[in-house]
Amino acid sequence: MKPTRRELLKVSLTGLSVISLANSMPAFLTRFARADAASQSALPNDNILVVVQMSGGNDGLNTVIPITNDIYHKARPKIALKDRTHKLTDDYALNPGMVGFKELFDNGNLAIINGCGYPSPNRSHFRSMEIWQTANPKKFEPTGWLGHYIDHCLKGSPAAAAAPANSLEAINIGETLPQTLVAESAPVPSITSLRDFGIKTEGGNPQDAKAAEKMIRDLNTVQEQTPALQFLSRQATNAIISGDQIRKLANDYKPDAVYPYQGLGQNLKLIAQLIHANLGTRLFYCTTGGFDTHANQIPGQENALSAVSSSITAFHKDLAAKGLDKKVTVMCFSEFGRRVKQNDSNGTDHGAAGPMILIGSKLKPGLQGAYPSLAELTDGDLKYTTDFRSVYAAILEQWLNADSQKVLNAKFTPLSLFA
Repeated sequence: MKPTRRELLKVSLTGLSVISLANSMPAFLTRFARADAASQSALPNDNILVVVQMSGGNDGLNTVIPITNDIYHKARPKIALKDRTHKLTDDYALNPGMVGFKELFDNGNLAIINGCGYPSPNRSHFRSMEIWQTANPKKFEPTGWLGHYIDHCLKGSPAAAAAPANSLEAINIGETLPQTLVAESAPVPSITSLRDFGIKTEGGNPQDAKAAEKMIRDLNTVQEQTPALQFLSRQATNAIISGDQIRKLANDYKPDAVYPYQGLGQNLKLIAQLIHANLGTRLFYCTTGGFDTHANQIPGQENALSAVSSSITAFHKDLAAKGLDKKVTVMCFSEFGRRVKQNDSNGTDHGAAGPMILIGSKLKPGLQGAYPSLAELTDGDLKYTTDFRSVYAAILEQWLNADSQKVLNAKFTPLSLFA
């Protein structure tokens, strides 16, 4: 027996309230529904940027270690790193947890930009992260710097006009959208798994999702639909079709590297799936934590850096095995560095400048930017030597082929980061 119109309307309205993809399902998924799986598979990607946010304020001095600097060792009698480090040059080495990054460095696939920061640094996690995400230290911005890129360089551009209608410019991996990706022109979806493409129920039960999907399909059989019911049927059906297509494409992926089982490793594995599916996405974003090391810093930071290093190394190897590494650059940043002097808890407190790390096969590898002086501090903090927006400008102009001044609302001289 076919369900009544009243029953369908009740169930499907409930279903629409939980069909979710960053609270933007209709606008996002209807674009996917305009193309079939074959056209999605054939969609060529342009250069891709993957951003890894290292939340908490990573200590740059114990990440890229000035191993021959006496001031460093005197300021940190209990937490200065001397053994097990990975030597980069005669004067600098990587944290013991960064085995994978040492390998990438030796292979010419890793660049470290020293002393990144901005004028009049803020030591608040919230405000400093907001500054990095909006690229504006002077005032609050409602949208992010990559949101500006979407608004001004992707939407309405010749490349966007030529792209199939199912192109999805950006995806955040996580439950909360970072301000970086907040744009005016379109919402950016936040996902945690491939299951987020399609029907979701409040309890998360797959059987409930199947039942809801059946009821939504049955909407199409109801005679004399009202305009509201027609809209509901069309949007819900598009969600089912699009989710099926995306999952099929991404499920064709087989990893060519061993990813860490949890956290960042699995998030990057999901990004690799979506890149392999060739959806036309140019921006991916994910977040990892554990860098607020006020106490007992050595093991905590080493574990956090090990997770970042091993996860990104697996990601790079996976893409390289598939011939995709030359299309992808990874950028790692943290909202601030730490103070030079250790505290009484064998940790470090909120500071200012710190390194940014980029990974990719098209980079100019090695150490770039002046390492901050440990003898000339401001309130116990390192002075920045590289404005982080000069790194953004380089990524925009040399990798994403965008007008950095239009995106950043100011002119910053880009570093020379790409071969």
